[in-house]
Amino acid sequence: MATNNDGHLVDSAGHPVVDFVWGNMPLQPNDERAVGSKLTYGVDTHNIAEDAWNGFPLYTPNTTGSQSAGVDYAVVPNVLGLLTAAAIDAMQDAELVYSTQSAFTPVISAITLASNVVSVTATGHGYAVGDVVTVAGLTNGSGSASADADLNGTHTITAVSDANNFSWAQTHANITTHSGLSGNTAKVAARAGTIHAQGTAAGTSVAVGATVTITPYFAS
Repeated sequence: MATNNDGHLVDSAGHPVVDFVWGNMPLQPNDERAVGSKLTYGVDTHNIAEDAWNGFPLYTPNTTGSQSAGVDYAVVPNVLGLLTAAAIDAMQDAELVYSTQSAFTPVISAITLASNVVSVTATGHGYAVGDVVTVAGLTNGSGSASADADLNGTHTITAVSDANNFSWAQTHANITTHSGLSGNTAKVAARAGTIHAQGTAAGTSVAVGATVTITPYFAS
């Protein structure tokens, strides 16, 4: 029998297989105590059957998180930093539809090196300490080609001061200016294909089948 990405067995419809469920305590959506084939939402216990049955006892599938008036809901997973393929799998496991947006690449507007620390300004970079980034396209650093050769390449971020600025440690003579940043030729690429942003915040409850946009970084 097939399994999903969390290792749970799934049936032919892709739903987690349940070997044993407490069917009568508490009342569940398909319980025969419901009136006819539908729950009666004016009855408190029937509302509870939809809003609170999931996870009792100690079983929480990775599909339906709760219900409201007969509509299944699921919790949006956090896919930031995952490779695109893994992010897509996570969305599908949660029974959500993904929409991949055009890749994002922060553009360097300023870069300097002082006291063996490289400081980079790249609006909305979205990086965190420990992220590995690749810098490419720098020219004319303080009039020295060797300066560009040393700054271009792969580096590990050691500090993030805000959403637009980050830095890394690099032993090198000071580089005070760069005249080759015009025309957006200098760009910073993140680790290949990881997710930069998701259109719906992780932890949000949305209807099963809802579309969540994911935006990867440019594949360096």
